[in-house]
Amino acid sequence: MPLTIKIGGHLFAKDGVDLQQLRSIANVIRECHDGNDRWAVVVGGGEPARLYIEAARELGADEARCDEIAIAVTRVHATLMLLALGDLAYPEVVRDVGELRRALAVRPIAVTGGFWPGQSTFAVAALCAEATGSRRLIMATNVRGLYDKDPRRYPDAKLIEEITYDGLMEFLAKTSHAAGEYRMIDSVGLSVLKRSGINLLIVDGRSPESIRRAILYNEAGTVVRP
Repeated sequence: MPLTIKIGGHLFAKDGVDLQQLRSIANVIRECHDGNDRWAVVVGGGEPARLYIEAARELGADEARCDEIAIAVTRVHATLMLLALGDLAYPEVVRDVGELRRALAVRPIAVTGGFWPGQSTFAVAALCAEATGSRRLIMATNVRGLYDKDPRRYPDAKLIEEITYDGLMEFLAKTSHAAGEYRMIDSVGLSVLKRSGINLLIVDGRSPESIRRAILYNEAGTVVRP
């Protein structure tokens, strides 16, 4: 079955590149893949992207330029991921849906970062899931699942174990969309997933075993359904 996996860049890159974590995540993907299915892996920018965005803003960059910088960082991270995946992965970072389809005609796994300014890597992952016919999008991040507010800032944040897309869109309507802000998900990506009936599974990617269990058994901290 086709599958799309979104890997937050902060899972292996913060104050430097955590090669052990990167390899662990890549190994789980390799071990769960049967060698035939077509999978898309989308990699985010994480803390390094935010660091460069803040520097660019101090230098007077507008939000479009900040997005361009973030995309460049995601593509560096995606390059590291495809190297870690080895021969299963198409050897170049794909940059749009058309290239994704062409890449998957050559190799079982294609890896991408950001596509265009103004679009999060979550939205990219949603588009990749739709284009590949994935019934699930697994999103690995640095928290257990989706919370009612940022758990890194609010100790009383509550985990949302299951929710519909409509319910989640109402919640997201209250959030901001400046480049580099805390945004686990956004309304653009959710709209794509909803229209194609794709389930979203959010897992704690700090434990690669959580990614494995999501792939094999549909276990997740949060499940978002149509």
